[in-house]
Amino acid sequence: MATVAAPRGGSEGYRWYVVAILFLAYCLSAIDARVLTLLIVPIKRDLGLSDFEISLLQGFAFALLYSLAAIPLGRLVDSSRNRARIVVYGVLFWSLMTTLCGTARSFGQLFFARIGVGVGEATLSPTAYSLISDYFGSRRRALAISFYAIGYPIGGGIALILGGVLLRHFTTAGGLVLPALGPLQPWQSVFLVLGPPGLIVAALMMTIREPVRRELAAGYNDGAVPLAGVLGWLKGRLWLYTMLIGVISLLGMLAIGSSVWYPTFLVRTYGVSVAEAGFAYGTVILVCGTVGTLCGGWVSGRLMKSGRADANLRIVLVTSILKALPLIAAPLMPSAPLALAFLALGALIGQAAQGVMIAAIQDVTPNQMRGQVMAITLLFVNLIGLGLGASMIAAITDFGFGDEAMLRYSLALSGVVLLPIIVAMIVAGLPAYRRAYEASGAAVAQ
Repeated sequence: MATVAAPRGGSEGYRWYVVAILFLAYCLSAIDARVLTLLIVPIKRDLGLSDFEISLLQGFAFALLYSLAAIPLGRLVDSSRNRARIVVYGVLFWSLMTTLCGTARSFGQLFFARIGVGVGEATLSPTAYSLISDYFGSRRRALAISFYAIGYPIGGGIALILGGVLLRHFTTAGGLVLPALGPLQPWQSVFLVLGPPGLIVAALMMTIREPVRRELAAGYNDGAVPLAGVLGWLKGRLWLYTMLIGVISLLGMLAIGSSVWYPTFLVRTYGVSVAEAGFAYGTVILVCGTVGTLCGGWVSGRLMKSGRADANLRIVLVTSILKALPLIAAPLMPSAPLALAFLALGALIGQAAQGVMIAAIQDVTPNQMRGQVMAITLLFVNLIGLGLGASMIAAITDFGFGDEAMLRYSLALSGVVLLPIIVAMIVAGLPAYRRAYEASGAAVAQ
């Protein structure tokens, strides 16, 4: 694709300030989304739910309306003259819905509140990737996106650590008693505490200036390309985008499914407390996820400077191969420390792919389509990763083994099945990706 470039806006410091604010928003979204992972046991007990119903709250509830909202939101990102404002409204909405999770007294009420959290959070990443891609050239884009991407493992780790502290505190205190709501369970109190900080993040988002759009495909105006045009672009490169979207969706299915059930696995298999499981798992994800993601972005920049056009996708390939053994072996270990040690190694390796996978898609997609293409991508990540990842493991446990104690084998089987498929797809798609990158504006606007 021929492209039209424009000067980058803002100083170096300001560009990283934008990344920092987007990072904070991603942290908050992860906290509000992932804290439910730690609350599975008390929610199951108080509402009388099965593993499969819990998986619907964690996965399908997020994916349901995201599927409907993704494309309009992507088009809004591609056409908006103030992209940060989209996230402001999104943060306010998902924070409100997180608070409403704390008032839920039935499966239905909690399910619909979780849908609201998912819809609000759907505004963030397509907007963030679009903004970062205009503030950074391709050689530094993967690193900048990686800095944004570490918000999720850090936020997820904080959710489990802070959630454990809050759950322990409110359990000791007997929960909250509010005038309008009456007595609340400890898990409800946790949700009520986590909602209001969204006001601070929304205020910070208001300080982000709109950058000049870069890497515009010739033949289109500087507004959003109609959906039919985006679909036509994807159809003309069907195998390339099938591979890219398929790989990131299956990676999400593996990562999200494991993250949803790992604390519960630690509780069931090794008899640790909910708070201990949350602290241990949260620490592993926070530390290893952060280091791994940043290393992936740094390695990408080094490889691109040496002329490797397929650097981002090759990193995904290598990490998918190397993380297989530790991730599959981790839930089969005879003790909790060994399970966490193997998980830490797998997370350290695997998280290196997170930021660079997104950068790989951005690099071969014209600016005017990035919001919609990323919305379509995240739609599949949510449907397959969130919608099927958590439910697949729960279904294997509930309907396959028929025994909650077999959760460890369900976790291991997910890696055995998915990782070979991911590796095969990348190997088959590398030549098409190299050709697309060389033809893109990213190759000349670094």
